[in-house]
Amino acid sequence: MDIKVTKYQHTSETDGLALAALRTEPEDGTNIRGSVLIVHGMCEHKGRYEPFVNFLAGQGYVVTSFDLRGHGESVRDPGDLGYMYEGGYEALLADIHEMVLEAREYAKDRTGRTGLPFYMIAHSMGTLCARCYIRMHDAELDKLVLLGCPSKATGMWPGLQLVRGLIATQGGRARSKVVDYIVGGGFEKAFASEKTPNAWTNSDPEEVRIFNEDPLCGYRFTLNGYENLIRMMMLAYTDGGYAMNKPELPIRFYSGANDPCAISKEKLGEAIKLLRKQGYKNTKGKIYPSMRHEILREPEKAKVWADILEFLQS
Repeated sequence: MDIKVTKYQHTSETDGLALAALRTEPEDGTNIRGSVLIVHGMCEHKGRYEPFVNFLAGQGYVVTSFDLRGHGESVRDPGDLGYMYEGGYEALLADIHEMVLEAREYAKDRTGRTGLPFYMIAHSMGTLCARCYIRMHDAELDKLVLLGCPSKATGMWPGLQLVRGLIATQGGRARSKVVDYIVGGGFEKAFASEKTPNAWTNSDPEEVRIFNEDPLCGYRFTLNGYENLIRMMMLAYTDGGYAMNKPELPIRFYSGANDPCAISKEKLGEAIKLLRKQGYKNTKGKIYPSMRHEILREPEKAKVWADILEFLQS
């Protein structure tokens, strides 16, 4: 199936920040199955999802991907990578809601059909965004896919206090090697024998090389970025407070067995159980042997792609 790609900007209603976006869709709109929004992870960008996005578009989906604020091209200045601006994570969630509404409206206009299925696929930090998002806006989604979900971390409150203290003296745009190590040092430690930065992200050395050589990946987050990351994790793992407009929402967690971000099978299970406790009974998970964090780019990624497609089409 032939596809077309449209590059555009969406202006955030929160603060006027220009969000860089891509729309990838079938050339022939007569057989469109649904619409998908991709929410990427920390210190990466929409471009890394191009092969998977093209796959989905080839299967009949209109796919919208965009750079979250402070990532990729969604910055006012290249030096702002890792900085979420004054609106922080609340502006980030508002941006996502705007993109959801825009993507839904576009698919309706393109097909002339109302009620076209709408799905969200989120990775890593994006899964924190997605779980915070559904606390109020679950009715906007028909299915939710969570990839490489970070399990609940210990010491979130002391970590938040540390970051806030540093912001008070250094400012939100400052970057801290110490905070960087506290948050992600354990990920690197598990694969230290490979002697390659970010080896924890993928079992394929070539994919790790691509990540490390990408100037829009792997940079040091700002203190502002870390404050909002921690606040999102705290909210994502808060018991209660869900509007629960759509308890029947199907949710799937997919994770690599060797992903240090998941911590363990048991910790990932706790994330699944928490959503079930809120009322999302159709929440399940799958773990892929030998895979690490970026399961959409692992050598056996075709298995993950096929499972996601099957879930969307079921």
